[in-house]
Amino acid sequence: MSRSYYVIELTARWLTILLVVLALLMVVAFCLGYVAAFSIHAGGTAVVGASPTPVVMTEVVLDATEEEPQPSPTAPAATATPRSKPPTAVPPTPVPATPTPKPKPQPTEKPDDGFWVQVMASSKESTIAEARTKLVGLGFDRDHQKVTRAEVAGGNELLKLRVGPFPNRASADRVLQRMRAADFSDAWVVVP
Repeated sequence: MSRSYYVIELTARWLTILLVVLALLMVVAFCLGYVAAFSIHAGGTAVVGASPTPVVMTEVVLDATEEEPQPSPTAPAATATPRSKPPTAVPPTPVPATPTPKPKPQPTEKPDDGFWVQVMASSKESTIAEARTKLVGLGFDRDHQKVTRAEVAGGNELLKLRVGPFPNRASADRVLQRMRAADFSDAWVVVP
């Protein structure tokens, strides 16, 4: 049993003609679709070439507060005629998107749990305030900063600025490297 194969060969001219005809067909189909959509939007029908038939929509409203007349025993029963009112279109009201507030970190029962990085220690509050502002610029908001006070010899007070807490030593070590790169060369990790 021999198989025969058919090969269709097109010259460049016939291929160009075929592509132009396909493009024209696509343009005609697009225009017909556009006309049909415009016709529906304008209230007409979507059937091209057919005569438009009007569509009548009625709505029957039964009012629960209105009492139906009771038929009298001697009078024949009357048929109720439905009240019709034109349909009203109510556009949907857009709901504005409200941004979800970012949850604040909740303080734990023991604020000293976890690892902390001590950034610096100083006896001057102005030095600590400047360092805190610099830490905010580095991305450590004031909720993650802690200033502790310690008494040193001679009755002086030493202020220690720390950031944290961090869940593990590896996280604290990464922040320690950032602090040293940001000119806090005396920074070190405080172990719980």
